[in-house]
Amino acid sequence: MTQNHALSISVVMPAYKAEHLLPRVLAPLITMLEAGEVQQVLVVDDQSPDGTADLARKMGATVLTTPVNGGPGAARNLAAEHATGDILWFVDSDVIAHSDGPTHVRRAMSEDNVAAVFGSYDDAPDGQAWFSRYKNLLHRYHHQRAKRDARTFWAGCGAIRADVFREVGGFDVKTYEVPSIEDIELGYRIAATGRRIVVE
Repeated sequence: MTQNHALSISVVMPAYKAEHLLPRVLAPLITMLEAGEVQQVLVVDDQSPDGTADLARKMGATVLTTPVNGGPGAARNLAAEHATGDILWFVDSDVIAHSDGPTHVRRAMSEDNVAAVFGSYDDAPDGQAWFSRYKNLLHRYHHQRAKRDARTFWAGCGAIRADVFREVGGFDVKTYEVPSIEDIELGYRIAATGRRIVVE
């Protein structure tokens, strides 16, 4: 079994028109990078018409740009080609990761046969619109009450062993040209290999 401290983490953030979000969502990840908690922070700009790429670069992230706007699955797949970590930790551009995230990821990945782990929203969602807050709290409710072992995956804040991600072919962006359940479907393929996915 791999030791916790030996597992390197590449953070992957797909971003589209996220310039206004980056000061809140990217800053904690850059702090983790500077502290040596993660190996790299990859922001994949999905052809944003704003200053997403420039700001991410100024903040200290490694920036990749998709050749065409392809959605978060395509952006994550591109990042996986450039990631050097043992683990790909996907964090959406509207998710603020807690500082103990890398500890939770490494702890889960050190368990027997675990290939992926995903987290949960906290109980104080930051979304401004009431419906957005309601949906985030509903996600939290289901994640908090879920069995620890899952057959699905959530890419908003979830991590996968890089070798397993590549083995199963990453996100299926041909079937899911419009972002929908490509992360859930990825979870099904991981589970089909006999490996575990856990909810942390």
